[in-house]
Amino acid sequence: MKNKLLIVCAFFCLSSCEGFLDLSPESQPNAKEFYVTENDFNSAVMACYQSLRNYPTIVLDVLEYRSDNMFMPSFTSGSQDKYEINHFQDNKTNSLIADIWEKSYSAISCCNVMIDHIQNATINADKKLQFEAEARFIRAFHYFNLVRLFGGVPLVVHELSDGEALKMPRESVGKVYEQIESDLIFALQLPDTYDKSDLGRVTSNAAEALLAKTYLTNKKYNDAKTHLNNIIITEKYDLLTDIKDVFDVNNEMNKEILFAIKYSKTLIDGGHGMWLSLSDVTLGHFSDVLKGAYNSDDARAGLLEYKKSGSVYLPMKYYDIQDVSTKDVGNDFIVLRYADILLMYAEVLNEESFDTDINSKNSGFYYLNKVRDRAGLPNLTSLEVPSQSDFKKAVLNERYLEFPLEGNRWFDLIRTGTAKEVIKAAYDIDIPDYRLIFPIPSAEVEKVNNPNILPQNPQY
Repeated sequence: MKNKLLIVCAFFCLSSCEGFLDLSPESQPNAKEFYVTENDFNSAVMACYQSLRNYPTIVLDVLEYRSDNMFMPSFTSGSQDKYEINHFQDNKTNSLIADIWEKSYSAISCCNVMIDHIQNATINADKKLQFEAEARFIRAFHYFNLVRLFGGVPLVVHELSDGEALKMPRESVGKVYEQIESDLIFALQLPDTYDKSDLGRVTSNAAEALLAKTYLTNKKYNDAKTHLNNIIITEKYDLLTDIKDVFDVNNEMNKEILFAIKYSKTLIDGGHGMWLSLSDVTLGHFSDVLKGAYNSDDARAGLLEYKKSGSVYLPMKYYDIQDVSTKDVGNDFIVLRYADILLMYAEVLNEESFDTDINSKNSGFYYLNKVRDRAGLPNLTSLEVPSQSDFKKAVLNERYLEFPLEGNRWFDLIRTGTAKEVIKAAYDIDIPDYRLIFPIPSAEVEKVNNPNILPQNPQY
């Protein structure tokens, strides 16, 4: 089955060499004939899931180095692009940025082809709805990353020819978010649970969580509150007692996980390389600001400690041992977990009202302190956090301590408008406003060669 999925992804998701978007070319073999049975569509959806496997590279090579979580004092051969991102010196030829664009649109194409073909499918109605909803969640996920990284981007929601792709203009940020919200609202129709054999597929709760995060990003606090509350009242999820257990490779898809990108190191091409491995722990890039943010009682600090695995060292958050046969490791990459739900809920409750009753479920303190309690920290009260603005800062700081290496920090700084002051304080770097988003890769701009269709972001 694994090899079949890889073949499917190659047939229907690989890019055309001529279009600026990654398309499914008309020459691809027997695409129309492929989409017939329920198994065909299930394989096509699995190919969409395969497209998510690139996301950890985006997080660890771009998002974490853009934030104050990582600092690279100098670069060696092969790491210049990462250094430039870290020091806000990146340009439109940066290969890591180009890779995000390419792989994201390849993934979107994979979803679009499946969604288009399933409209007239004569398969079980429930499965038809599920498969489309899964693909639309994955498409929304990729667009959510693209719009936050680049601003307005071409909005492609159907299969395109190469010629059509070259004429797709950049849409406004607002239009992209409208599509993201539409896809995620559709995905709310997904099942809320699956059989063990399908563990890891997107659930309605995962769709609701991503939709809430989208609303929070756009300051639609009441909408975010509704969906976060819907998740909390299910009582399906909870914080594990020991945060190390959340990331234990022997405890994947535990009660804290709403959605994770699945890997299996025992399958050929099913695992991944070691994330953030070091031959010498003194060469690690965790910033002094991040390491200094934890006090001695905070259990989360241990997740940034390195432990030897074979001949290298890995941070405990992503610790695993290579499979003897494949030479891969198999950590799942957690995209949405319950601690995030609680801290987002604390944030939206505070936007509604600054309630200082730490025992009230209508107070942001109640949910903020649940996360702190698991970390081994004392409750915060209005004595330490005396105002609504102070509470916002407290939540942002708690997210800093809770989610390093998970791709949240840079996006948190951007949506709270604190990126410039935080990076200045951490690294004494003044971020120009235009660098709060990335440049459109120059290769894509040159392929279109029409600034009315695909203009470069200003000042790049």
